[in-house]
Amino acid sequence: MSINERGELPASIRGTIYREIEKFSNRKNPHNSHYLREKLELNCASKVLVNWESCQLTDNFANELLDIVENYLQNQGDTKELENRTNSLYAQAENIMYEGEDNFVAAYAGFACISAAYCVLYDIPFETLGIPEIEVDYDEWTASFYASTSYCGGAAWEENVGEDLTRMVLFQWFLDYAVSTL
Repeated sequence: MSINERGELPASIRGTIYREIEKFSNRKNPHNSHYLREKLELNCASKVLVNWESCQLTDNFANELLDIVENYLQNQGDTKELENRTNSLYAQAENIMYEGEDNFVAAYAGFACISAAYCVLYDIPFETLGIPEIEVDYDEWTASFYASTSYCGGAAWEENVGEDLTRMVLFQWFLDYAVSTL
């Protein structure tokens, strides 16, 4: 897998990874592929949860949402509650974005949690998976991408934000831990 010079694992490669998870798990158990994607997204959101919690404008709502997601994965959750909590966190994350650039890292962490919940509720948007995020609606970004923006401070295409080395560390973690432990 090739992480590029900006420290990003390109969307095309991440898309291939998600599709390979689909192919591999469908051979063993057709119902397992969605679960594995859910776990991958949850791992990515959990990785940057600390960035949400470190912002003075946030509370423990993102952590509570991930707990609900985890319970839902164990068939102990209510769809309506998960939808309502996800929508509430979405509103909070958007409001934090409006508070200024100093809060973007926290907001991106919130959106990673939201993306993980969306995966549980609706699965990954396969139509746009693998297309560079700059070309698709931000509501279709995966938790892995949101985690990278939160972890390093911004997207690879943004100028003067984000640290390439920390982005690379996150994507190396994605390959070495998040994907390999599924």
